[in-house]
Amino acid sequence: MSMIHIPVNTRVCLDAEVYKVVCHTESDELNLTCLRTGKPLLISARELAEKVVEGEASIDQQIPEMDTSLKGQLEKRFEAFSESDKAVARERLSYIHKVEELLVSSNLTMAINEVIKGAERGGKAIPPSFSAIWRWYDEWLKGGRNITALVPRHHLKGRRPTCLCNRSFEILHEVVEDHYLVRTPKTKLGVFNLFKSRLMKENKLYPEAGRMHIPSSRSIYRFLAGLNPYEVMAAQKGRRQADKVFAGVGPGIVAKFPLHIVQVDHQLMDIILRTKDGKVIGRPWLTLALDLYSRMPVGFYVSFDSPGYVSVMHCLKHAILPKEEYLKQVLAQFEAQPGTTSDANFGSIWPCFGVMDTLVLDNALEFHSQDLLDSCSQLAISVEYNPARTPHYKGAVERFFGTLNTKLIHTLPGTTFSNPEQRGDYNSDKSACLTIEDLEFLLTKFIVDEHAVTEHSTLKKLPLEKWQNGVREHPVRFISNQQDVAVLLFKVKVKKLTRTGIRIMGLNYQSHSLQILRQRLMTNSSGKPANPEVRIKFDPEDLAVIHVEDSRAKLFIPVNCTHETYALQLSIWRHRLIRKAMLKRKLDLRKVSEDDFLEIRQSLFEVAEELIESRQKRKRKAANRFTSEEKKAGNDNGPHPKTERTVEEQADDVSSDETFASPFHSPEELEDELKRRGWRTSRAGDPNQGGGEADA
Repeated sequence: MSMIHIPVNTRVCLDAEVYKVVCHTESDELNLTCLRTGKPLLISARELAEKVVEGEASIDQQIPEMDTSLKGQLEKRFEAFSESDKAVARERLSYIHKVEELLVSSNLTMAINEVIKGAERGGKAIPPSFSAIWRWYDEWLKGGRNITALVPRHHLKGRRPTCLCNRSFEILHEVVEDHYLVRTPKTKLGVFNLFKSRLMKENKLYPEAGRMHIPSSRSIYRFLAGLNPYEVMAAQKGRRQADKVFAGVGPGIVAKFPLHIVQVDHQLMDIILRTKDGKVIGRPWLTLALDLYSRMPVGFYVSFDSPGYVSVMHCLKHAILPKEEYLKQVLAQFEAQPGTTSDANFGSIWPCFGVMDTLVLDNALEFHSQDLLDSCSQLAISVEYNPARTPHYKGAVERFFGTLNTKLIHTLPGTTFSNPEQRGDYNSDKSACLTIEDLEFLLTKFIVDEHAVTEHSTLKKLPLEKWQNGVREHPVRFISNQQDVAVLLFKVKVKKLTRTGIRIMGLNYQSHSLQILRQRLMTNSSGKPANPEVRIKFDPEDLAVIHVEDSRAKLFIPVNCTHETYALQLSIWRHRLIRKAMLKRKLDLRKVSEDDFLEIRQSLFEVAEELIESRQKRKRKAANRFTSEEKKAGNDNGPHPKTERTVEEQADDVSSDETFASPFHSPEELEDELKRRGWRTSRAGDPNQGGGEADA
């Protein structure tokens, strides 16, 4: 029988009981503790393995989520506590078992009240209070139904006042836990008054000689002051706030070389922008990727759209590719702005590019996109998510945002500052005069000419110098073909490949090589050929071309949209708006022509031009996005009309009734056909860059 390793804290179901692995002995035995009774059990790993194989035991390594205040206590063995503490825990467990029995036919409140009445009928002079039993039951559940969670937590009690007997101190502890160590705590005076009323109520049950002494308020105040300050703040304000005040600060995550760890985050920028025509749009979003090793930003993306997959994709693409062409493009855009008189230039370089090893993201919805995870997987990028509500795990990029605001954004016209108090009576809307192109240039110049050449307070070096020294010792990983990078960052879908090609959101994609691929993939196992499913990649910012995967040849085949003029540089977002407008006009989307698409697209462009001056921010931003995307596509006055295609171009299209010759059975024949017809291919994700061979 093979040995198995069972980690500490693993839960084991054995003989109708649930045990927890406390430790391993030197003789290769497991020391278990029953979670219901606290009784120990010693069993050899070999014997437990045999019981698991035979179905007499099961192992569950999933540890239920527990209260962090109980964690240190639960890690102790039940036998390690004193006999008095174990007796208290067993008594509390007896009340909990009675509550559990009554929960079958009633709710928790009714069950606890019934247990208290039963204790009084059974002769218990002073049964536990309702809040005490509720607290015990809650701690028991949070502790994974472990009896150790019911052991008294003396570390919270502080120093016991000398004027209190055992019973009065127990009452004080209950009052403190129920009314002081909670999110809505009573004042110290309130705690004293509640404690005093409890003592007076219980003293009525005893003769005068046996009554408990009522201490002064100062004694109770001293007791409360002696409680563990971390535990008090954790109970009243949460452990997150307590950690900020009391937890030690270490170096955190450490990167060993450039692009070892890259942190990505979004921020709504503290500035209002205008269009080139001077119309107010609103505040843009910044998505930024920061190299943790050098503290150099390696890529960013500015947009008026809320953060999503598209903004993350653009940011990663910007981070991976070299920046020389980008810097030239930014300069050209800035110099083309109306009113620009001085010659813009950059005094330094931006040498940061390459594929990162690890990408650190938060738990925002856009970072959990399957398309993003697939792209990172193909690029061999490891993705790590921060724990929920822990922004300090991305402290480097958060600090960069703060520096950017202080040194740049809050100095520009149209800034909103960080809060209304800072802004005062400054009118951000009236002062706004910058366009998104201006901001992109200023942001790039800040990164290149200020941040990169200013000594970093943590590194004690220039970020640019740190990067350059790092890449000499550890060269960055890079994909030379920019088309490969683009394809890898596209969205992914699985679609049916039919005789009419592939259909995405009402648009058809067809080519001769696509039908060759279809014939090769079709099966006849059921007597009737079935349309195969293929994986496609497409750019959500440009629906003109999709890339269809040929898994055998390990390449992607580019396929053009049959509505070429309409789909050129058309984003999914605009296409959805156009389809909605068509549905409102009750047009049949299966029968509309390209001219119908172009007509609706033109009419929406004209409406958007008017809505840019709308008072509603949402309409204003949407209108600006529509018109700016059209103008980026070269359509300054709206979409271009459809152009007639030549006879040769029409001959390349495939009708639904056309039959084909025998398919190509080797990737070499298929690739030759692609080259002959002038289609581009991408080997993105193919480890064999020299030439794909068909899988056996």
